[in-house]
Amino acid sequence: MPFQDHLRRMKRDLCGYRPNPVYDRRTIQQGIEQLQSIQAVVDLPSACVLEVGSGWEPLIPLLYSLAGTRETIMTDLRALLHASSVRATVDSLRANADLIRDGLQIGGDALENFLHLAGGDDLDAILKRLRLRYLAPCDVRSTALPSGSVDAVVSRAVLEHIPPGVIAGIFTESARIVRPGGVTCHLVDNSDHWEHRDKGISRINFLKFSDATFRLTCINGLNYQNRLRHPEYRRMLENAGFAIERDERTIDPEAREILEHFPIAPRFAQFSKDDLATVTSFFLARRTAG
Repeated sequence: MPFQDHLRRMKRDLCGYRPNPVYDRRTIQQGIEQLQSIQAVVDLPSACVLEVGSGWEPLIPLLYSLAGTRETIMTDLRALLHASSVRATVDSLRANADLIRDGLQIGGDALENFLHLAGGDDLDAILKRLRLRYLAPCDVRSTALPSGSVDAVVSRAVLEHIPPGVIAGIFTESARIVRPGGVTCHLVDNSDHWEHRDKGISRINFLKFSDATFRLTCINGLNYQNRLRHPEYRRMLENAGFAIERDERTIDPEAREILEHFPIAPRFAQFSKDDLATVTSFFLARRTAG
């Protein structure tokens, strides 16, 4: 859309940011679970963690900072972060204090003291206090970060919105910037995102369309979904030089059942019914030496 950055700023100035409480609670829960996986294999107090696609509400980066990371790097293809959106993020974290205290095993006033650091209108000052760095605009295929300077690269519900060739480039760059022995961890939503708002369709409804037909739904780039299946992400990670340590998935039983009579586009004929019915993927992979 022409002038979208100007329109985004206008909307922000007029309306501010309105977090979605249900979405944010789910994001925080998934972020904590991912963080726990990283924490089990990386020493967070000495670690630099990079997130692919931080967006307006940096819920995940603030969780990593709260958990004690030395530095958390946020990235976006276009600059989206603003002091007011950080304040909205703080409100969401405060509203989910029960999840955070239990998940990160912090007590007393630690959470509130941390959230207090996010106050004010100077975004650079806020980020410095929270040990955050924001790279935007940033193409994560070419970050310009030093080789081996990052301990973990993570994403949540981002990769499914990125074209396959770009993902391959992101994984290749991740293998460069992650130190040998470091990790990458990704949670992917493989379901048809139209189903999130239209419960009358299946979570795999988009698999029945040809690429040409499905592209018509992606005229607005925000609607783009690559429709990659679970094994394709695994293969790209391995091709980039990562060794898969955890490979987990959620198979939707209703989707699995309807595949007996559901029309699948030829592009997906090679996949098993479990691959087709996989609606979430979780990968934890380690950077091999060399």
